[in-house]
Amino acid sequence: MARPATAAVRLLTGEREPVRLATTANILLRRLQTIDGVPAEVGDRMLVKDQADPTQNGIYTVSEGEWFRAADARTARTLQKGTTVHTQIGSVNAGRVFEFSADEPAVGSDAVTIAPFVPPDISAVVGAVESLRDATQLLKDATEASAGQAAASAASSLANAGQTSADVAFTAANLASAQAARDASLYGKGIFPTMAAAIGFGVNGFSALVGGAGGTDGTFDLAFTGGAGSRAAGRFVVAGGAVTMILITAPGSYTMAPSFSFAASAGLAGASATPVLARNVEVGEYFWTEVSNGIMGMYTVAAGPIAVDTGVRASAAEVVTLIGSRTVGPVPITGSAGGTAVTNASVYYWPGSLSVVDEFLSSLELGFGAVAGTIHIVIAQVEGDGTLTLVSEQTIPVVAGPSSVDSGLSILKPAGSVMGLQRTGAGTWYYTAGAIPNGESKWFTATVPTSHTTKTVDFVNGPQWKATFTGRSAQRRVQPTTPQTIWLTSSALSRWSAGRTWSTPARIPR
Repeated sequence: MARPATAAVRLLTGEREPVRLATTANILLRRLQTIDGVPAEVGDRMLVKDQADPTQNGIYTVSEGEWFRAADARTARTLQKGTTVHTQIGSVNAGRVFEFSADEPAVGSDAVTIAPFVPPDISAVVGAVESLRDATQLLKDATEASAGQAAASAASSLANAGQTSADVAFTAANLASAQAARDASLYGKGIFPTMAAAIGFGVNGFSALVGGAGGTDGTFDLAFTGGAGSRAAGRFVVAGGAVTMILITAPGSYTMAPSFSFAASAGLAGASATPVLARNVEVGEYFWTEVSNGIMGMYTVAAGPIAVDTGVRASAAEVVTLIGSRTVGPVPITGSAGGTAVTNASVYYWPGSLSVVDEFLSSLELGFGAVAGTIHIVIAQVEGDGTLTLVSEQTIPVVAGPSSVDSGLSILKPAGSVMGLQRTGAGTWYYTAGAIPNGESKWFTATVPTSHTTKTVDFVNGPQWKATFTGRSAQRRVQPTTPQTIWLTSSALSRWSAGRTWSTPARIPR
């Protein structure tokens, strides 16, 4: 199936890495087996879409034991409505593209629905509907001798054609809505649909926060109303019934500031804050935008402001590798509600935090108590024998829970390393008793590792923490150079970026 014209944007925001196979029936999520006429192999990416229990659907990694959800498809956001995935081989599904249609399902508890992808370019379908209408009219004119029956047939055909046209329009509206949601997530990652959006203004902060009272505690999507512009996105935290934090996750593009709405927290009254506009990309910073189908170009902003082409080109997939974001942590963040306090000094790691490229910890969400405290972050290298060696450690402040979010972080996690957390005693941190969701495991060491420290692996009592990791930001403050076209592979792009100083915005990618 040919990709639509906006392939780069879709790849950057709503398309998972291809799967080798896709199921055709309900299966057991364990051991090696034949799927769609092909024997599955250890390490294969598998689209599981036909389970009797739809909460089990998703993208898995095949193993000889239990299968586990793939690292890029373990959270509600990575399985959200509009996400697509391409199937490589199989007797039935080879070359097919499938789309997730549930709206941010809670992995492990909500149904995950997957269906064949409907291409967003529907002009051919609309044309076919119009042709059907024309053919029906000709049929009616040509059969006047049987006017009664012909008229009835024509009326029925026209009604069917009208219904088909309405269905097409409804599909187009749904696809446009999904595309808009995906486009919003680009902002804040140094990727913009146009140069005008990059050098224009967006919501980059707020002032005059009034917390209000009576709200439902938790972390919620922030709504933006009014103003002149679109595509801003954010989250807000309510603790003790009042708004305690606002996180701008995508600044959008605005010429007049919108207003915030905190309606997602039931019962919240009197909360307010004033959005602050600022330029999305400042003079001296860099950004990416699409220059041709599937190809991204890097630009710098010079005085004016004007966008200046650096000549750097990379495929959309390579840009994703460099600056994409992902969230790790399968355990819901509930704090004391259903949680048990961590009382030991062990360091708890999510194996999913392991990656083959350098990443930065940009935000951390914890199940925490009603009193602020601290948490100890540990970065450890995974050695060839499976042991852990300390890379870095630091303690950061944590606001009161039950859902506590630390944003604006920029802590390096080198390739081949994992991240863990250790209780400090300042404040209360929680875990959820029982099996860890999605059959995932946790690692832990009794203390902060030193050199080649042995880890323990189990599948129960998951600590309540989620981390968002990003690649190196596509924005940097350096002196622009004379434009020249430079083509970069993903490995060269990583090496090229590694030797430069990058400016990381204090925002959290969604």
